[in-house]
Amino acid sequence: MDRATAKGVFLILLATLCIVLMNTCARVSSIHHGPVEMVFYRGVVALSLLVPYMLATHPVSVFKTRRVGAHLYRSIIGNIGVGLVFWAYTLLPMANATALLFSAPLFVTALSPLLLREHVDGQRWMAVALGFGGILLIARPSMGLVTDPASMVGLGAALCIALVDMALRNLGRTEHPLTTVFYFILGGVIFSAPYTFTVGSLPQGHLILWLAGIGLFTVVQQLGKTAAYRFAEASFLAPYSYTAILWATLIGWLLWREWVSVRVVAGSAVVIASNLFILKRAR
Repeated sequence: MDRATAKGVFLILLATLCIVLMNTCARVSSIHHGPVEMVFYRGVVALSLLVPYMLATHPVSVFKTRRVGAHLYRSIIGNIGVGLVFWAYTLLPMANATALLFSAPLFVTALSPLLLREHVDGQRWMAVALGFGGILLIARPSMGLVTDPASMVGLGAALCIALVDMALRNLGRTEHPLTTVFYFILGGVIFSAPYTFTVGSLPQGHLILWLAGIGLFTVVQQLGKTAAYRFAEASFLAPYSYTAILWATLIGWLLWREWVSVRVVAGSAVVIASNLFILKRAR
């Protein structure tokens, strides 16, 4: 592994850890704030850090765009997804919620023929089917799912992530990554502000640092991923993102004494293996 690739690996590992830490902060903050409020406070903190960084490292033109509609779509779907992610982590153990989010690449593959007009061969369809079988192991659907739809919240978040990934393929052709991140976070603040100001509540003293952590880790993981892809190919870095399950398991045990069941471990392994097979076939 050359030096540049090693930098890419380090940055994607750092970004993955920050994603788990962001969701950990959201789970702690959920004792007093709902998902919409957390999207708002996350955005306020993130923008206060991101905007100075963009001004210090890029010309003002980095804020300009002619693709308002595309950014609006990405922001709406993306922030709905963020809200669902935060909600999922309040309903499920850390490892379970993280494992369900791994289904996002499966949704991308399944939806790409319809939305992107991309060809998916038979072997990748088999991998998608196998991957969703792993999701069933994790979610353990039953008649009680109607009254306790926690796993469906996680899968809804994964679906939003998949739709965002497909939207980013289009935006990435013309837009700077920081431009896309800026409008995504700005949209979240604008969309969540009315609810937060009318129904939500001000941050409690003992939760301020946790709320700030959501925004801080949001910026670090976004910048980390953006930088990582400059040093190594996305297809090479993708497997390292699955270290999230290790961090989620460790944090879940340390903070909440959550034990991971054999069913969740087996389901996670099936989903990760399916994703890696799809990635290999796509390459």
